[in-house]
Amino acid sequence: MVEKELESKDRIINVSRILFAEKGFEGATIRDIATAADVNVASVNYYFSSKERLFEEVLRAGFQDCSREVTKIMIPGTKLEDGLVQMFRYHLDHRHDLLSMFKLLMSTQEKQRFMPEESQDFGPPGGKCVAEAIIRELGKAPKEEDLHWALKTLFSHVTHTAILYTCCFRDRPIPFTSDEDIENSIRRLCRVVLADLK
Repeated sequence: MVEKELESKDRIINVSRILFAEKGFEGATIRDIATAADVNVASVNYYFSSKERLFEEVLRAGFQDCSREVTKIMIPGTKLEDGLVQMFRYHLDHRHDLLSMFKLLMSTQEKQRFMPEESQDFGPPGGKCVAEAIIRELGKAPKEEDLHWALKTLFSHVTHTAILYTCCFRDRPIPFTSDEDIENSIRRLCRVVLADLK
């Protein structure tokens, strides 16, 4: 019984991620979600109590999934630029999830509905591991403001480049957008950021 409940709950979350990304928070109805997940409306309300709570759970699950993968990539001993290149490749391999999460976040234009507890101090998923890698490579902790600037700069470049590469660059003859070019630009930015922090 517990296993079946978990299966239904996970199915609702997975379907909701797709529908919220396609239709936005306002456009995706509980009835749409229940139908797509092959459960009744009462089940959605039972597990999540409201559409807002369901949306929060979808964001939390996406954040945790990505954070778990970044943590696997950024294990101690991994050079920061190698880890960031691996993050870029991970985003390309999971482009549907990356685009869905950005669409979900963009669907909350009127207010920030949710911020996972894990993101409070280090922002993006896996931010803490990347911050630790920066500190290891520097051999010391930079000022907090500088560390957050470095995280925002590196994560923005990696994730936004992955989104653009997925949507726009893949099949177009745009200079300096081969896999090797983009990975080199990630490595270069990493070196620039580390040099600035020293």
